[in-house]
Amino acid sequence: MKFYIKSLGCKVNQYEEQVLRENLIKFGFNESPSNRADIIIVNSCTVTSQADIKTMRLIRKLKGENIAAKIFVTGCMAVFEDDILKLGSMPEVCRVIPGKDKMNLPYEISVAKTKRKIQNGITGFSSHTRAFLKIQDGCDNRCSYCKVSLVRGPSRCKMEKSIIDELKILIREGYKEIVLTGICLGAWKGEEKRNLPDLLKIITELKDDFRIRLSSIEPDYITEELINVISGADKICRHLHIPLQSGSNNVLERMSRNYDTDKFSRMISQIRQKMPLAGITIDIIAGFPGETESDFETTLNFVRGIKPSRMHVFRYSDRPGAPSFHFKNKVSSIVAKERVKKLMHVGKDLEKDFCRKFIDKKIEVLVEKRERSEYEWEGYTGEYVKVKSNNKNYVAGDIIKVRTKKNNELDNFLMV
Repeated sequence: MKFYIKSLGCKVNQYEEQVLRENLIKFGFNESPSNRADIIIVNSCTVTSQADIKTMRLIRKLKGENIAAKIFVTGCMAVFEDDILKLGSMPEVCRVIPGKDKMNLPYEISVAKTKRKIQNGITGFSSHTRAFLKIQDGCDNRCSYCKVSLVRGPSRCKMEKSIIDELKILIREGYKEIVLTGICLGAWKGEEKRNLPDLLKIITELKDDFRIRLSSIEPDYITEELINVISGADKICRHLHIPLQSGSNNVLERMSRNYDTDKFSRMISQIRQKMPLAGITIDIIAGFPGETESDFETTLNFVRGIKPSRMHVFRYSDRPGAPSFHFKNKVSSIVAKERVKKLMHVGKDLEKDFCRKFIDKKIEVLVEKRERSEYEWEGYTGEYVKVKSNNKNYVAGDIIKVRTKKNNELDNFLMV
């Protein structure tokens, strides 16, 4: 039996795809391109309404390319009964495996009974230069716009021994950058009340040649202790991705976020005091219910003030089950789209400004081959600055030390 698997959404979903891939191969399945697969698995995302649409569009596309394949759907969209029924009613779908049963999928689709056990970790990361390592799942926060905490459940953590063992395997397999990820990464807790900074200290004691990057981390967990650990360790990328969501305190309160702009601004100052050139990337939601033009202008001004190195901008999306679904004063899609455009324009300018700080400097870059790029390779510095080159002498997966030659003023990347 040949299988093909495709995930949508976050790094946690990508990690879980790899767990499924390794277990399916262990169970005797062979991976193949989608148009030759007997079984196609879609690992869905439901973070926005667009994610739901993308999931269903992907299902139709894959079935159109391979009409004989049986399509199984799992993941975050396959949790609530209404969503499971919606997916199951699609004529292209053979079966929906509820998200809570995702890791049992190899048992569910196996023709013959087997005594093989499901492994919970990974030994590689297919078709990726860097590897993701999930250390935490679920979320105890109840942000009013978010469905993820509902579909993923409460916070739970992988113990440090399992993390270190898995990390060592990935390092042995040649991965030079490993991204620690979770639904609420900063909530990681280990034995004897160890926290994320404690885990990072243990990891940085490993002698191997690698670097660690943190995926998205909520503002509440960016403590002085964490900043000190990152700033004092060469093995940890000086890059923090911090969901801001809004620069208006009125909106933050309605979002049920546990901070205000003063607290966020002080946190950014603390980071830059210890790491002046740290990459600070943020998430912003535009068009939240009740967001006035004044709220939006306040957000624009706040963003210009804190000067993130990159911004990910999302248009607010109603999610059934989330409190904001019932909020009044919804912002029209036309207005929300215009606000997204304005934020993205500001974000591009800020990204270019940050990029220029690395011109004519020695930098470390993880080389990543890009098949569709006009350049020989692209990669990222530890600060998450994009670098491109036409030099053919570098190998994808290596971390190289180079000096930047210039910054293309029309684009947001460096050249070497």
